[in-house]
Amino acid sequence: MSMQEPNLSKQSTIYSYTLVKRMYHSLYKIIIYFILLLAMLTYKFDPGNWISFILSYPLLLIFHSLLIRIYFQFTIGMAMRGWSYRWGIFWSGYLPDGNASIRLVTIIQLHLFWIGLAIIVLLYPWIPTPWLIHLTIFHLWMLMPRLWMLFRFRPYRKSGLIKITSKDTSCYVQ
Repeated sequence: MSMQEPNLSKQSTIYSYTLVKRMYHSLYKIIIYFILLLAMLTYKFDPGNWISFILSYPLLLIFHSLLIRIYFQFTIGMAMRGWSYRWGIFWSGYLPDGNASIRLVTIIQLHLFWIGLAIIVLLYPWIPTPWLIHLTIFHLWMLMPRLWMLFRFRPYRKSGLIKITSKDTSCYVQ
């Protein structure tokens, strides 16, 4: 319990779990997040490649959704009870409805990151360069904030729970 942030309430609990860290999705973080995307996309932007720019994000959302469904089907062997498709700034796609194990969410996000990069690299000889660039940029842009938040929750990975809402991402431990 010594790893708790001093400004968090000791009354903040979920059953027998106590809130130890909360990361707010504040307006300045959202602005920086979108400015970073805009800077990456406009660097050497060719207006003739607008189709790859528009379609890369939806294609990656579909691909990430399929990967998560496949992960649940083959590793856990069950339907995705307690997970639903949600839209958000830092978290879009299949997410836990309530609380989920930090370990499970981290494993899923790392699988999305590495498998997505591997498939983009494998497609390198067959897809045009603008598609490759836009897919890579959107893939990194989508997953880096998630991985950063999960990295910050790393000390609580063994017994912690994560709760993702539209306003914050919270970590609870027993």
